[in-house]
Amino acid sequence: MEAAERWRVLAEEGAFEALARDVAAQFMAPEGHGMVRRRSAVARLMRRRFANLTERELAMGMVHYERLLTHPWSLPQPDVTAPVLVFTGEFDTITPPPVGRSVAQHLAGRFTTIKESDHLVQIERDSELADLMVHFFTDRPLGRLPYLNPVEFFSSNITSPANV
Repeated sequence: MEAAERWRVLAEEGAFEALARDVAAQFMAPEGHGMVRRRSAVARLMRRRFANLTERELAMGMVHYERLLTHPWSLPQPDVTAPVLVFTGEFDTITPPPVGRSVAQHLAGRFTTIKESDHLVQIERDSELADLMVHFFTDRPLGRLPYLNPVEFFSSNITSPANV
């Protein structure tokens, strides 16, 4: 919530460059937290994107980020019955791996992290993310994909290794 309040003040002051830097820093893993692919390029992209928002986009973004940063983690009820894959970047600080693992466990699904990425995995590892989705949605094995950390399978709150 502290970040959302800081962003609102920066936006009201018209400090869009500072806002852009702060938002990008908040969404990316801190320096030294681990190797993140395309870190510099993604940071530039994020800063440029946030620095050039229209007034309407900025207002919508503020509402979105406040919700994101204050969201009480909850799980759907009733339980999902379709196959579930929960993943996040291995260095994600917004949706950290323990949170994803907990969701996967609750849903008796699979959990993994994508190597060398943080919360912006869809930008940092876009090709790998597309490949992961193809593998999952076509029931191909996930266990040997080189860009994934080990895949965990949860069934009735019991953890077992998964090669699928």
